[in-house]
Amino acid sequence: MRLGGFFAAQSIAQLESLCDKMDCYGLSAISFPSGIPEMSDDECAAFGKRARELGMVIGETGFWKNLMTPDRDLQAQRIERVRELLRKADAMGCFSVVTLVGTKDPSDHSVAPHPYMVTEECKEEFREICLRILDGLDLRGARYIIEPSYNTFFYQPEDIREFIDRVDHPAFGLHLDQMNMVSQRNFFNTTDLISRTFDLLADKIVSVHLKDIQCDFRNTFLKYDEVFIGDGVMDYDTYLKRLAELSPNMPCYCEHMDEERDYALSFARLHHLAGKAGVRFLRRGER
Repeated sequence: MRLGGFFAAQSIAQLESLCDKMDCYGLSAISFPSGIPEMSDDECAAFGKRARELGMVIGETGFWKNLMTPDRDLQAQRIERVRELLRKADAMGCFSVVTLVGTKDPSDHSVAPHPYMVTEECKEEFREICLRILDGLDLRGARYIIEPSYNTFFYQPEDIREFIDRVDHPAFGLHLDQMNMVSQRNFFNTTDLISRTFDLLADKIVSVHLKDIQCDFRNTFLKYDEVFIGDGVMDYDTYLKRLAELSPNMPCYCEHMDEERDYALSFARLHHLAGKAGVRFLRRGER
């Protein structure tokens, strides 16, 4: 496993300046630069080559705009943007491009609930979108992967496996955000959720988010909050042991915090939890 989050580089020079911070926190995974659409293929390749020389893996980038918009022209533009990101990611040696399924809600916000998003019709429509994104791309290593979300059918392990098999493309897979898959039904048994997820989907996982979840009982209605790792209900002993069974280069990212000190706390807790579980995150340069 390779840990990352917060730290990114926009140039080769910035890559080199990250080394001390990454070594301080025991990291070896980064995301790829936000300016990648403006980079040439040669610049992407040079960036990726230097990152690998420095012992870093470039695990993922995300495209978070709504792919299920009913505006066909806008949808076509967004699909083409994902295709371009996949081409650039492949040239760089980045493992994946991540998206959500999206929504039909008029807000155009990707996680807005809408009844269509849990229907068979939605599955078929999104399958066609996935195949349009992947059509004709000659990808050597990069994969197009979907992150689970509560507002869609792509939420629980069995449904995710069924959809990945329905798409049936070698460059298609899962971005595992296990916290996103917690529901009222499995809130008190994340061990079972994690076990089911890995039993069904281990061969399709390309990158990972590490987060935790807790219920805000002070709210009148059901409300889950993202919390610091270790302050929620996620069974990290099982989670980290199962992750360690995957590729040693599996990129695992912390996210959704604003300050370095918050990421530092998460990194420290994860190294501690990994040690208790008898596994470890590979540091920069380790194989």
